[in-house]
Parts: sequence; structure tokens; C-alpha cells
Amino acid sequence: MSEEIRRAKLQDIGGIARMARESSPVEGQPDENEVTEWLLSKGMWVAIRDDALVGVAAWQAENLLAVTDVLHVAPAEQWSEAGSRLLETIEGEAQTLMCEANVVLLPASAPEAARALLQQQGYEPKTREELHRIWREVLSDFEATEVMVKRLRDRMVMVPL
Repeated sequence: MSEEIRRAKLQDIGGIARMARESSPVEGQPDENEVTEWLLSKGMWVAIRDDALVGVAAWQAENLLAVTDVLHVAPAEQWSEAGSRLLETIEGEAQTLMCEANVVLLPASAPEAARALLQQQGYEPKTREELHRIWREVLSDFEATEVMVKRLRDRMVMVPL
């Protein structure tokens, strides 16, 4: 069994939409147009195991904050491996861009396996009020009930890099 983490491609859109629909409540189910928008506007990674899509994550960076707002893994037993590798890939890219933290936004319907993995990986649940003002501004355009934060730098950048 081999697992590969790679950038998402146009031919992955159908599989990504299916996976997101299967792991989302009815009101949050994306269609292929929305998944195409993710692909064109965010960094999107997929986890492939034995030629099958087992995970997807999408993120973007703004004001030195990485925001991961798409994170789906199926079947559930793949969270520990595929989920970990997707997060590590995003964190590596975010560090290259000098991001201070990665914020993972979870819907209320996120599986407990996702929360457990995030906590094992060093993410902490936070309320928006606990976050720095600049981070709150970045997150104001995103909808999510849960915010999980992992600092990637020891200190915030207060002067231009």
C-alpha cells in the first residue's frame, strides 16, 4: 500500500466533490463548481492511496496566517496517516511563506477523528475572540464553528520581513 500527497489536478474535481459531499451535512455539500473554485483560488492537496482518493485539504495565506478551510479524509481510519500528511504538507508550505500559524476551520459536523488528529498534531481550540486582531480580520470572511490553531513561529512578526 502506497500513499502519495500531491497537488490536486482538474481530473480530481469529481472525486473531491464526492468525498466532500459524503463527509459534509446536506447544507454544506459542495458541487463540482465550488470544488473547481477551491482548486483555482487555494493551495489544494490530495492524498492518494492505492490509486484511490482518501483525503483532500485546501488552504490559503493572508497577512502571514495560513487558513485551512477544507479538510476531508475518508474512510475514517485514514485520518491518522492521510490527515497527518496533508497537514504536514500545508504547514511546510506555510512556513516557507513565513506564516505565523495555521488555522484549521472545522464545521460543527467535522468527525471526532479530525479533532483528535489536530490536537495530536499540536493544534489548540480557540475562540475567535482569543485570536490577534489581524487574525480575526483574516478569518472574518470564513464560516466555521470551530477554530483550531497551531503556531508555526515563536513570535508574531511586527515589522515587515
